[in-house]
Amino acid sequence: MTENDAQIHLDREPLQRLGPFDIGMMILSLVAVTVVVIFITVPLSHEVRSYLLFMDTLICGIFLTHFFYHVATATNRLAYIKEHWIDFVASVPLIEPLRLARFLQVLRVIRLLKMTRHLVLPSLRDRIQTTLATMMVALVILIGVAGLSIFLIEHDLPNSNIRNAEDAIWWSLVTISTVGYGDYYPVSTAGRVVSMLLILSGVSLFGVISGYIASYFITPEEKDQLAVQNRRINQLQGQMESMQHSLSKLHDKLDKLMIENDRSKS
Repeated sequence: MTENDAQIHLDREPLQRLGPFDIGMMILSLVAVTVVVIFITVPLSHEVRSYLLFMDTLICGIFLTHFFYHVATATNRLAYIKEHWIDFVASVPLIEPLRLARFLQVLRVIRLLKMTRHLVLPSLRDRIQTTLATMMVALVILIGVAGLSIFLIEHDLPNSNIRNAEDAIWWSLVTISTVGYGDYYPVSTAGRVVSMLLILSGVSLFGVISGYIASYFITPEEKDQLAVQNRRINQLQGQMESMQHSLSKLHDKLDKLMIENDRSKS
């Protein structure tokens, strides 16, 4: 696909599809492209490459989930696949040549960045989707940065138990979820600082997620209660209007009776 073909493909994408999760995918696209650039340009050790490969696969899993969700919910699935097939190709993990296809996503990212200036506020009105998208991006970035940092800090220390990429990944997942198995832990001051920051971030993130999940289940009940109250208010208003209408009729009848009484007296 040439750059012009890719741009035509991008121009056909409707602007209203940009939502909170699309902005999250945009940020993760930048992260994925950065990982590819590092893979290609920077000489890395086997363990660092393994760690970046894990993060690349994790991001690809999110991309594929996003793609198949939109395919499943699209009105015209075939048309959606024809317009977004490059997103699918660029999201296939563990195949080295296909990673180069992610550079085509840069055009989409740049276009979305230009659109974000005037579309970000309308797209962020849905608080739940915005929060969940933010949490998703934050979790991926925190796990990636903290795990790589702890590996680089700890792997060559004589008394360290975090020796390879697998240990760092496991430590990062366990620490951010605040499970705290204790099988892997930092032994240096810098590593403990990274752990402290990751624990605080994990507590904050999962606290927010738990709150929004709870609100998701509570909100329908509150809406039902508000709907019942609104119906009762509308019924009372209708009864009041009916009573006012009846009173006005009574007033009219009284006025007529008084006029007839005056006429009979005269």
